[in-house]
Amino acid sequence: MPLMFLLVLAVVLGAPVQAPGSNITVTTCHAQMEPPPLRITYTNTAKIAATEVDFDIVDNAGTVRTVTDRGSFATGKPISHVFALPVDVSPLGLSSARCIVTKVVYADGTTWTAGASTGS
Repeated sequence: MPLMFLLVLAVVLGAPVQAPGSNITVTTCHAQMEPPPLRITYTNTAKIAATEVDFDIVDNAGTVRTVTDRGSFATGKPISHVFALPVDVSPLGLSSARCIVTKVVYADGTTWTAGASTGS
């Protein structure tokens, strides 16, 4: 099955979403009225800490924004962060938003990118 179909199906069913191979499971992706208006909650399931996770924020019309979360994201620990949206995007319009992992950088220097994976 195509990746996008599986991601949409998981969102519809309410299951956590993981881009295959990313080792990142997104459990929450929603707009909220208080600023900053976008909350993403996810867990790193890899055996090594991640230092960067990139997400495409996608709604029914396509990609709204790409956000990058940098820090030290240990294995198995839920991360819940909020992000700004472009000024012309209302949180009310993102009721069907999905957060798709597009890139992960790990503490050992390896990188996972949607569609390809590289190492050092």
